[in-house]
Amino acid sequence: MKSLWEDMSQKVEQQKVLTDQLIIDMTQERYTNKLRRISAPETIAALICFAAVVYIINNFSLLNVWYLQLSGIITIVSCLLLPVLSLKSIQKMKAIHISKNTYKESLLKYAKSETRFILIQKVSFYVSFLVLISSVIAFGKIMKGVDIFTVTEKLNWLIPSGIGVLFIFTQWVLKKYKNATTSANNILKELED
Repeated sequence: MKSLWEDMSQKVEQQKVLTDQLIIDMTQERYTNKLRRISAPETIAALICFAAVVYIINNFSLLNVWYLQLSGIITIVSCLLLPVLSLKSIQKMKAIHISKNTYKESLLKYAKSETRFILIQKVSFYVSFLVLISSVIAFGKIMKGVDIFTVTEKLNWLIPSGIGVLFIFTQWVLKKYKNATTSANNILKELED
């Protein structure tokens, strides 16, 4: 009887370990899916930025005045730097493996990487207005052969309307990203229960 009781106790313990592992695996999958809601659009945006960089570099000779060249350089640097920083911060959040860390370590790592990601998004938000203006100047010259500084009627409506659209879009994106990161954080907090 004692042997049977010990055998049953051991099976119950194994079942508990399997159940705990299953819960951790499911939580990791839910966490990864939440972060995918951020990483997919960021990856697509990064590819678009990299394509813009290649396009500007291939047509840089058309930017024949110093201020056009400066706007092209600002656009190139911004379109390289901002997506790389954003993708790296997302990768740090994705690299958190719940089963390899304690609950506290997972939350601390996530909090640190989430703070960095949100900071990068806020910096990108403010820099994007400069990038918009510099890219309109560079692409106006490259695609249409128009120096925007010499055609003021286009400059009067193009830049303000672009800034308005950009402001609305970036506010929407920041809200979505904050919701996704909060959801991912809540998934990690569920492990405590």
